[in-house]
Amino acid sequence: MRFLARIALGCALLLSSGVALGKDHVVADGQTWGKIAKRYQISIEALCKANNMTRRDKIKPGMRLTIPTGNDDAATTTASLRDLGEAEAPPEARPPAAPPVAIKDEPRKDKDREDPDDRSVGGGLRQIDLPGAAPAYYFEPVGKGRLGLKPVLVYLHGRGGHPEADCRRWAGLARRYGWLVCPSGPVPYGDGRAWDNNWPSAHHATMAAINALREKYGRRVQLWGNTLIGFSEGAYAAMNVGVREPRTFNRWLILAANSKYWGGPGLEALGSAKDRVRRVFLITGEHDGVIEGTHQVEAWLQKAGVPTRVITPSNMGHETPLEKKTEMYRAALTWLDGG
Repeated sequence: MRFLARIALGCALLLSSGVALGKDHVVADGQTWGKIAKRYQISIEALCKANNMTRRDKIKPGMRLTIPTGNDDAATTTASLRDLGEAEAPPEARPPAAPPVAIKDEPRKDKDREDPDDRSVGGGLRQIDLPGAAPAYYFEPVGKGRLGLKPVLVYLHGRGGHPEADCRRWAGLARRYGWLVCPSGPVPYGDGRAWDNNWPSAHHATMAAINALREKYGRRVQLWGNTLIGFSEGAYAAMNVGVREPRTFNRWLILAANSKYWGGPGLEALGSAKDRVRRVFLITGEHDGVIEGTHQVEAWLQKAGVPTRVITPSNMGHETPLEKKTEMYRAALTWLDGG
């Protein structure tokens, strides 16, 4: 009877301590109070109490801990683990996501499209107003390096020419080399424009166009070492602008050149400009009335030491058949660009 009474007393003491008998656990490397409690799904408080320790007491590998059993009111919770840094704080509640809003495809509002003096006329061609001159038309460069510094190719139309239409015709050839700019003659002529045998007006319009593009696009527009292209009355204008602006235009493509276009002042200007003019390409049809004048211009250029090439197709008159003789004009521009 006394033995049974002792057993009953021991059980009563255990029950009064609030800790149920359980199994042992040997602490391994890296284990903490929180990790052990989480493993056995008990609270840290219960684990500490079962071993007569506090959570501030350090445990070491090899220590033997008693794991309490039974339903403990302090079961392992995220909050208890978080107190010891064993669990991350729950993310803050986020408001429900708003339903996606459909975005309309609106046209770009680039700076250039907001400029009232510069507007698109379709197909990549733009028209820009110039101070003291008629509007000019232009295309931006295409191909590799188009957003970097690129030269300018200026086309001066013939009498009665259409600068907008001419710019579109030359675009396929010229844009790979740089900017294509087509100023307008100051006076109407039929349904087109003319320079009115006044090269200073062409000079003003050409330089105004380059300065306007430089102001608008900055260092994408080259100021020196550019190319002048002129046909017929535009050839007259280009030959006179070229000898007076050899730094800006040191490459010329003259279509239907004529010795009458220079005269005394023009030849004097050539004498001053010859060292800066890099290359000149002359194209005149054999059936063009100015063919002899073209050969005279060739002789003057060669005498001045300017590298010059001449082509006089036998099946051409006073014309610029870009579509039929594309490769001839492409070869001319390539040679000029390479000098």
